[in-house]
Amino acid sequence: MAEKKLHVYVSYEPDDQVYADRLNEWSHTNGDAAAYNRRVELDVAAPEAEATKDELRRQIAAADLVVCVISQGTGRSAWVEWELNEAKNAPGSKGLIGIKLFEQARTPPAMVDCGAIFVPFRRTSVERAVEWAMKERQTRGDFTLLDE
Repeated sequence: MAEKKLHVYVSYEPDDQVYADRLNEWSHTNGDAAAYNRRVELDVAAPEAEATKDELRRQIAAADLVVCVISQGTGRSAWVEWELNEAKNAPGSKGLIGIKLFEQARTPPAMVDCGAIFVPFRRTSVERAVEWAMKERQTRGDFTLLDE
């Protein structure tokens, strides 16, 4: 029997697209980077953002996991915060993975105390986090995978 292909939604700031693109082991439900990055041209609370939000909700719902690339500005992004909250409230449990580009990067508030796993941006760490998140979706505490 063929293994089910894993689909991820990658939440990131436009400046971090190069890191999001490197997560190419899995199919991205929000794979059109140009369309995804247009969201920052809109205020997340503006009525004009509703069509964009509807599309992102659909992409989040289609994902098995939500991965957030965490850099210096990610924790202040209203769009990233909205995406993470949508992932937590989406039908079916979504595993949450935070990939910290810098150890000191501020974790987005929506990822705190929700059962997320945090890892450094290293291939083996990300692969292990994906395996963990697919198995441990119902946990309440957050975890940090330390370097080996």
